[in-house]
Amino acid sequence: MSEPTLVFSTFTPPIALIETVRRFISRHPVVVVDDGGSDPHEVFPALLDLGATVIRRPTNDGIAAALNAAMTVAYDAGAETVVTFDQDSTPTSDTIDILRDTWERVSTAQPRVSAVVPAEFARVRQSRSDDELAPARRVIQSGMLIPRSAFESLGPFDESLFIDLVDTDFELRSLSRGLRIIAAPTRIDHELGSPVALAPFPLLPLTITTMVSTPFRYYYRMRNRLILTHRYLRSAPGRMIADLAVDLAYFAVVAASARPRRRMLAVLWQGVADGFRGRGGRAPATVQAAAQQISWSTRTTRRR
Repeated sequence: MSEPTLVFSTFTPPIALIETVRRFISRHPVVVVDDGGSDPHEVFPALLDLGATVIRRPTNDGIAAALNAAMTVAYDAGAETVVTFDQDSTPTSDTIDILRDTWERVSTAQPRVSAVVPAEFARVRQSRSDDELAPARRVIQSGMLIPRSAFESLGPFDESLFIDLVDTDFELRSLSRGLRIIAAPTRIDHELGSPVALAPFPLLPLTITTMVSTPFRYYYRMRNRLILTHRYLRSAPGRMIADLAVDLAYFAVVAASARPRRRMLAVLWQGVADGFRGRGGRAPATVQAAAQQISWSTRTTRRR
């Protein structure tokens, strides 16, 4: 079996991506797609010099569109499998080998397997079991090995989702068609961000430590959660209801901790409205403008 092609989705990539590609280019074909961003560090010319295929998209159309473009190029060039990565993921050679070897073991198994992912990504467990070849749950796109057969039978990532829950849709689509996603015994380091001590009520000594995203992302998270709930409620009712409840509780904390709150509430409400309408694509300009004015109410914790 041929070596997997590595696919990196980027938007204004860090200079560290050059070294990441350098480590793999002698063994693996590499396709890097630019999702309409800039190149302040001259990363793309350096990647071309290394021998990577670079796709420069003229507009920012979201991670699903970027990955689909890169994967199509890889499969058209003869790849049997691809492994998708974000621009700041740090895979190792061992990780790629383990993903490939795991796929070789399960490629002819029944029920069929649509993808292989690391058992751990950025300290997040993607499997409930330590058993070998355990099923993966709530998978993350970065580090996902996808065979050509799954791409052809399931279709590409849903570009209407733009960003956020694109990987969740792929997982749920797989499960709804009786396909499995397997967790390989390996891990990938990735910086998901630092915990933030949110202070939803500044006059009270209450803090909630959690991760936060840039404010505009909450439009997509709210909208896409509602779209997926409607899409998969019949095939996975327990999962959809549980995930929706968890997200709604999180959104309540985010809304209470945003300043000004009314701006965040407007962002979330537009996500609700578009989610119920089933409207996909890029966030409206009004959402992006409102999100730029939002900050977080936080409280610094003192070290003893």
